[in-house]
Amino acid sequence: MAERTFGWVQEAYTIANLKNVVRVFVPDSAINKLLKTDKIPRLITDEYHKDEMIKHLNSPKMNILYTLLKGKGTPKGYTRTNAPCSGIIQAVLPGQRKEYQSDWPADSFLRWAVSIGFLDYDREMDSCSISELGYKYAVSEDDSKEEKEILTEAFLSYPPVCRILSLLESGNSMTKFEIGCQLGFVGEAGFTSIPQNLILQGLSASTTSEERNKLLSDTEGTSDKYVRTICAWLKSIKWVMQVPKSVTADLGYMTHTDTIPQSYQITLEGKKILKYATGSSKFKRIDKRVMWDMLATKPSDRNYLRNRRTYLIKYLSTTYRSLDEIIAHLQTKGMAEDAGTISDDIQGLINIGINVNKSGDKFKIMDSIIGLEIPDSVKSAGAVKSDLSLLKDDIRKKLSHINHKYLVLIDLGFDGQADREYELQTADLLTGELDFKGSRLGDTRKPDVCVYHDKNGFIIDNKAYGKGYSLPIKQADEMFRYIEENQKRDKALNPNEWWTVFDGVVSKFNFAFVSGEFTGGFKDRIENISRRSGVNGAAINSVNLLLLAEEIKSGRLSYANAFDMFECNDEIKIYE
Repeated sequence: MAERTFGWVQEAYTIANLKNVVRVFVPDSAINKLLKTDKIPRLITDEYHKDEMIKHLNSPKMNILYTLLKGKGTPKGYTRTNAPCSGIIQAVLPGQRKEYQSDWPADSFLRWAVSIGFLDYDREMDSCSISELGYKYAVSEDDSKEEKEILTEAFLSYPPVCRILSLLESGNSMTKFEIGCQLGFVGEAGFTSIPQNLILQGLSASTTSEERNKLLSDTEGTSDKYVRTICAWLKSIKWVMQVPKSVTADLGYMTHTDTIPQSYQITLEGKKILKYATGSSKFKRIDKRVMWDMLATKPSDRNYLRNRRTYLIKYLSTTYRSLDEIIAHLQTKGMAEDAGTISDDIQGLINIGINVNKSGDKFKIMDSIIGLEIPDSVKSAGAVKSDLSLLKDDIRKKLSHINHKYLVLIDLGFDGQADREYELQTADLLTGELDFKGSRLGDTRKPDVCVYHDKNGFIIDNKAYGKGYSLPIKQADEMFRYIEENQKRDKALNPNEWWTVFDGVVSKFNFAFVSGEFTGGFKDRIENISRRSGVNGAAINSVNLLLLAEEIKSGRLSYANAFDMFECNDEIKIYE
């Protein structure tokens, strides 16, 4: 089975381009003819099977292989700007500097069309064909009443659209970060959102408009990207409008107010349309299209998570069920789960836009769910929960004061591509969930995170590594340099003066390394830093950081005693 990621879409915005993608599958439509007679013969070489593409496009009922539609990535020896056209949908989408786009936007538009029901996807063949609704859309007149009605049905069948409209229903504007932190499954890689207060910290430190614009456009989690993409669709059909929003955050060392332009507000039309999504008043509720793929995206055991959530949806779609009943039902499917995991899954279903009602201690899905089936290949091969998920389940039971969204730190600590998000989420845990002051710094010649409480300060280095972090000498030297700069506070040593993040009353410091796991001779390097600097520190993995936060927030451990734990020049272990 090909690994596709239907259900979530990024970087596909233009409805006119979406319609052309769907019209590809209508024999002898304008775009179909243009592809057959001009674009494919001219833009695509034999290497990429152009004759097979044209044969498919001439078929009265097209069922086209996904690889022919999406095309290939950038071949060796090329860049994205000069890569050859290699897919049908690449040729459909106009680029900025050339008349086609790469495989990434082609894939995004295909996922969009499949996710809202305009194209049907055959998992066994890994191919796409046009649906009945898609055909109606493709042949509808542009900007007609019929087109609008079809788009309404398609968009409202897509749960994340309903989730965003529901969050905006009050009429108050929300930033993409405020929406993003409420979209997707709780504490899971693949559904991350950048804490808004950390965005404001970055804006407060920006000195040029270029820095501000880069921060606002480039710093976002996956859920924030989904919000921005979906809201672009909703703007196009006038269900939401984009408005600047003034937001304020207490940064500890100052209160900062700034404007975030990527903010959204529901329109009167959007409020009216939302009644169709909820089935309120005289409006018939529209069925929700839920794809198996959208129930988990990034974890290594995503098939297991998708299966568990599929069983949960189907079980809650019939009648009200208690947590104990759900646990017993999942056991019949070979899945041993506890109440905390199921509760987080139910919140995740709500967060993706499924209407879950609670009556007493029981839950029921009020939507009619369509399109949700576990693929045969996964049924036959089975799906196994990963050790990482088992670990998260165990830690979840121990977190009664800390928000479970921070479980994502366990995922991020082992993701070698997630350094920035790891730093941001660590800083948010300490400053947003706990009462530390400070921020994520994380730029050139700055520590990743600096926080303090009363007279005590932390200099923190986050390291996300797939196979554990051994603390190489070069990075130990970097920490020593930060400690020395903080001790001397000489602008000649470092003109960016990062140490000003600390309040003037902070007089005692510790250093800390945070990672998913520590390996090799890290303890020797920590001791070496301490001997050279006269400052003590420690290593702490994501799991133990969460448990330490739980101890602090519960009141069982004071902030002063927490700092004392970092005097050990070793790894801090709460969880064995």
